[in-house]
Amino acid sequence: MVTDAGRPEPTLIMHFTHIDNLPGVLKAGKLFSDSGVGSQLATNVGAAEIKARRRQRIVPCTPGGVVADYVPFYLAPRSPMMYRIACDYRDGRPGCYPGGDDPLVYLVSSVERVDAAGLDWVASDGNCSVGLTSFSARLDDLATLIDWPLLRARVWKDIPEDMDRMRRRAAEFLVHREFPLNLVIGYAVRTDERQEQVKQLLRDAGMIEPYVRVRPDWYYGYERREVRQ
Repeated sequence: MVTDAGRPEPTLIMHFTHIDNLPGVLKAGKLFSDSGVGSQLATNVGAAEIKARRRQRIVPCTPGGVVADYVPFYLAPRSPMMYRIACDYRDGRPGCYPGGDDPLVYLVSSVERVDAAGLDWVASDGNCSVGLTSFSARLDDLATLIDWPLLRARVWKDIPEDMDRMRRRAAEFLVHREFPLNLVIGYAVRTDERQEQVKQLLRDAGMIEPYVRVRPDWYYGYERREVRQ
């Protein structure tokens, strides 16, 4: 269902992490914010300069703090961050996470589940590290805060008549401090092979019938370019 204002109901939220991190996440039973995760990440896919900006960016509404104090979720797949990861792999860019988007696993929940659980959250209308971005902690504001048609668009690059598309396409739903895994409704991966890997990890963690769906359309899946001498 889609509301008149464009917000889907239920409103899915998506956090992705490297499959190497999943055993630790499952053991803890929760996701942690960047400021709270410490050394628990086995493989870090985030860019250092972006993380640094998120540690400085103040969240102007309750519960406050900085963006790094929140567990980040996107409101649509194929985010600009995942695009950067896929391009870094394709281009063999030095100094970046080298593995591409294939090993990334989506943990999927919904705005409604988080709100019903009474967790503190804040939504942004775009990239949280950009000063232009606005925030709100009101559920009613989501209909107009987020550019829902753009989030549904396959192509979201900036164009001459709208040079703010990329920022808005990176809108986030931020959960304060921790996100309990009992609010996850399912997992998504790129390939059948990854599906079996993730299912086994979930079974090892005690889940009898884990829900893991193969969604290649949620990924970019670029291959490494040949480097000619």
